[in-house]
Amino acid sequence: MAERAQRLRRAVEVARVARRSKLVRVLRQVGVVGDRPATREAAQEFREGLEELGTTYVKLGQLLSSRPDLLPDVYIDELTKLVDDAPPVPFEQIRQRIDEELGADVFARIDSEPLASASIAQVHTALLKDGREVVVKVRRPGVQEQVMVDLDVLRTTVRFLHKHSETAQLLQLEALTDELEVNLRAELDLTEEAHNTELVGRVIAGFPELFVAQLIQPYVTEKVLVLERIHGEKVTADHGLPREEAQRLARQFFRAYIRQVTVEGVYHADPHRGNVLLTGDGRLALLDFGLLGRLDDETRSTVALLLVAIARNRADDAAGLLLALSLTTLDSDEAAFVHELRRKLPRYHWRPLARIRAGEALADLQRICLRYGIRLPPSFALVGKTLAQADSIARTLDPELDPIALLEDEAGDLMLAEAARNLAPDQLLSTLYTQFGPLTRLPGRVGQIADRLETGTLKVGVVPAELEGLEHVLRSVANRVGAAIIVVGLLLSSALIARVHDLQWLGFAGVCLAAVLGLYMIWKIVRTPGEL
Repeated sequence: MAERAQRLRRAVEVARVARRSKLVRVLRQVGVVGDRPATREAAQEFREGLEELGTTYVKLGQLLSSRPDLLPDVYIDELTKLVDDAPPVPFEQIRQRIDEELGADVFARIDSEPLASASIAQVHTALLKDGREVVVKVRRPGVQEQVMVDLDVLRTTVRFLHKHSETAQLLQLEALTDELEVNLRAELDLTEEAHNTELVGRVIAGFPELFVAQLIQPYVTEKVLVLERIHGEKVTADHGLPREEAQRLARQFFRAYIRQVTVEGVYHADPHRGNVLLTGDGRLALLDFGLLGRLDDETRSTVALLLVAIARNRADDAAGLLLALSLTTLDSDEAAFVHELRRKLPRYHWRPLARIRAGEALADLQRICLRYGIRLPPSFALVGKTLAQADSIARTLDPELDPIALLEDEAGDLMLAEAARNLAPDQLLSTLYTQFGPLTRLPGRVGQIADRLETGTLKVGVVPAELEGLEHVLRSVANRVGAAIIVVGLLLSSALIARVHDLQWLGFAGVCLAAVLGLYMIWKIVRTPGEL
């Protein structure tokens, strides 16, 4: 009962903020419940509303900022300004949690002023008793319970939108909510972040210019995480590195993220400027692995080949790969999609370097797919955002970096890596084994079909699909015919009753009711054709 009351209070609070932020106007501008032009003012109010609602909605905004297929450009630009910042929790509560999780005698000193205070966790610098400088990441008290309530309210809202908006279905809002829940649950569990830290450390081991902070074992729990402290600065235009060294570092940084996505299928999914530090020895330290992108092997391979096709200006290849990756229906216009891709893809070639953006191509592809009814998986959006962020940091180091040329340089290595992966003995044997069974059964099945054709016993089942529109029309026609019969019946019966002196009032009432129903039908037909 208490949980239900808590959800109700939160729903009321969300509704209040949504009303003040004019959420209905936002939904119209993004095409969920209407079609209005997007405005900067509405986008700003939307961002401010998300910030006011706290952790879950800030994370939702950050996830939406990777969806140019879902939101107009002004909304994407505004949501990239979302900063996961929060007022610090009193140090007494933080110290109590550290002592409960790790014990009271682990640190020689813990600084009471936080190094960073985000919506999920708070970070403090500390000194171990053996003299090592560390940072202690502590989950904020009560944040997990609040997130679970928010997710429940959000799911209820999304289910409502799915029932009343075809656009909401096309945009896969339920899949977006699922992705948000997975990301939030991972960030709430600091043991998951510890595992991600070690995993990314192994993935980038081939790039000595990059590194991650070392875990301090055994001080890792679900609520507290201890890491070595890294001294460095955010990457800015006045980084002070010699030009050649900055160019080399930028190339290696961007190459590392391409490799993470296309070869490993596991990548650091939030490389914004606050999570990448330039150290005194000229290396880049990657921080904060609460959000890790993962791709299944088929998607990873397709994304790798897609980047190669974009780099080599092969529109038909890119279109085929996108269609293989996506969900299409009878309403999807594949021919127009291919035509649009042939028109748009060359814009990323033979242009001034300063105007090329690696993430821009993937964002355009998302918009084109949505326009022609082609549903890309949500993981594609996160890949695009990650490469766009990596591109931005690399350009800060080297403004003349050409990501498309870099992708083309990497194309050969990517194809060789993919071939080596597929021809590896264990992978090759696994593929052959899974295909061997169906191949051995194929002759027998062909023989069965031939026998049934010969005896005339072959049956073919046809399942109708995409009949929702026809069903809607038939229901509408049946409803209107039924209503018309009722109106006619009322008029006739009222006319007969009116001849009886004692029941003239009943006949008059019947005529009035028939008139009301008739006017309602006319209004409904004019206002919403096809419905009643």
